[in-house]
Amino acid sequence: MKHIKVTIFSIVATLMVVTSCSNNEPVTIEQQTTEESISIKAALNFMSNQFDASGNVLTSDNPAGNIVFDFCFDFIYPIEMSYNTGTTVTVNNLEELVEILISSTENLFIDGISFPFQVETYNEDSNALEIMTINNEDEFNSLLEACDFDADIDCICTEEYDPVCVDIADSNGEVFTISYPNACFAMCDGFTEEDFNDACEEYYDDGLDNCFEFVYPITILLDDNETVTVNSNEELFNTAYGANYYDLVFPIDVLIENGTVVTINNYDELEELVETCFDDGYSDITCSLEDLSNSLVTCFWQIDFVDDDQFIYNFNSDGTYEVQSDDSFLTTGTWSLAAGNETFYLNLNAEAPEFNDEWVVTQCDVNDLELQSLIYTQAELYSIDCDDDNDDDSYDCSNEEGVQNLLTECPWVITFESETYFCFFNEDGSFQIVQDNNSETTGTWSIVTSNSTYAIVLTSEADQWNDEWTISNCDEETVNFESQEYPTSDINGVDCD
Repeated sequence: MKHIKVTIFSIVATLMVVTSCSNNEPVTIEQQTTEESISIKAALNFMSNQFDASGNVLTSDNPAGNIVFDFCFDFIYPIEMSYNTGTTVTVNNLEELVEILISSTENLFIDGISFPFQVETYNEDSNALEIMTINNEDEFNSLLEACDFDADIDCICTEEYDPVCVDIADSNGEVFTISYPNACFAMCDGFTEEDFNDACEEYYDDGLDNCFEFVYPITILLDDNETVTVNSNEELFNTAYGANYYDLVFPIDVLIENGTVVTINNYDELEELVETCFDDGYSDITCSLEDLSNSLVTCFWQIDFVDDDQFIYNFNSDGTYEVQSDDSFLTTGTWSLAAGNETFYLNLNAEAPEFNDEWVVTQCDVNDLELQSLIYTQAELYSIDCDDDNDDDSYDCSNEEGVQNLLTECPWVITFESETYFCFFNEDGSFQIVQDNNSETTGTWSIVTSNSTYAIVLTSEADQWNDEWTISNCDEETVNFESQEYPTSDINGVDCD
C-alpha cells in the first residue's frame, strides 16, 4: 500500500490489519506444491472489494479496521500461491497480498494455493479469534460458504459517526477492543447492543493515544478539494467520516507520550511514527533507568543516517556528551533520560541545534539496547561493542589478528601528559587522533612484536605521536597499551560489555 490517503483511519486500520496475526503462534505446517483452486480466486475477488485501485483501505467497507470482521478471515502468513501462468509466489503479509490484488489483470491473476494453510477467523460462540487449518479445496469452499459474502449486501448504514466498541479475545486469549463508526455497522457484523462497551459512548480515538496525539488545530483536504480546519479528534472524525479519502495538510505537530512536540512533514514520517507505535520492541523493555544510564556511559555509540553519514557519540556520567564524525569533533551537549509509557526517552540538547534530538528506547534488556530517533526517523543508534563475546578468539591479544580486530573495532582513549584524546584506528592502516573540536593529527599504524607481546607503532607528521605502544593488559574486561617514549601515557580500550 504505497499511496495511503486516509491517514489515521487507513494507516491505523491497515497496520492493525497487517499485524492482526503477528501475535499468533500458528502450528507449523509442511507446505506442499500449489494446486489450482476455484476457492482462492473467489476469495481474492471478494477481498479485492476492500481496497481501491491504489491499495487504499475503503473505510466504508472496512468499518471495524480489522480484516477478520471486515472481510471474514485473514490468512496466517507466509502462504504460497501461484499465478495462472504457473509462476509461484510466497506472500509474507497482507500488504504483499494487496499489492498482488491491485496488480492483477484479466491475463495475470492468482488461481492456485498450497494446501494446507491456516486462517484466522472469529468464533461467535467463544467471542474470540481462532486459527483454523484448511487442508484441501473442499474445506476452503466450506469456509467461503460459511463467510456468506452476499449476506450483508442489504445491510446499508448511514454515514454517521457515533462509535460503538466491542471487546474481543485474540487467539492467545488476550482481550482487545475494536470500534465501529456506529451501531449499524456493528450489528451488521452480528453484534447486539448487549455486546457494546459502554466506555465507547464518547469514543473519538485515533487509535494512537498511547503513542502520540495531534496538536490541534490541523487542516485537512477533503476529496472535493474543500479545505477544513478541525480542532479536536471528534471534529476530525466527524468531518472526515464518509469522505472517500482526505489528506492532511503538512506540516503538522504531534505530542508524543513524554510531552515532546514533534513536527511531521509528510506521510512517510507519519507512517514511520505509527509503525514505531505498533513496534513489539516496546514490550521488551525490561531494564531500569539506572541500567540504561550505565549502558550509555559504558559504551561509545554510533549513529548511522540513511545517507551513510556516521557519527560517534560519547555519553559521560556527568550528563554531557560529545559528537564526532571522521577526524573532527562536531559538537558537545547535555543528555538526560525520562520514563514514558512502558519505555524510556533519551533527550539530547546540543550546542549545535541541528544535533538536538529525542530518542525512544524500543528494546532494553541484559543483552541488547536499541533506540529510535523521533526527530530523524531514518537514523539508527547502536553501541560499538568492544567485547561482544569474551569467548571469541578473534579478540585474543595473543595473536596479531586479534589485536588488529580490537584496534579497528573500537574507539580508543589516549591519556597523554594529563590530556585526553580520542583515537580511531582504521582497517587501511591509517589513524586519526582528535581533541575537542580539532583534528590533532593523522598517520599510519602497524603491529610489531615487542618483548614477547604485541605493540602498535604510530607514524605521524607530529613528532610527539611517533611512538611505540606495548600491550600492558589484555583480559576479558580491559585492554591497555603503554607508551615506550612517554611512560606516563597510555591507551585505554572502551569496554562495552
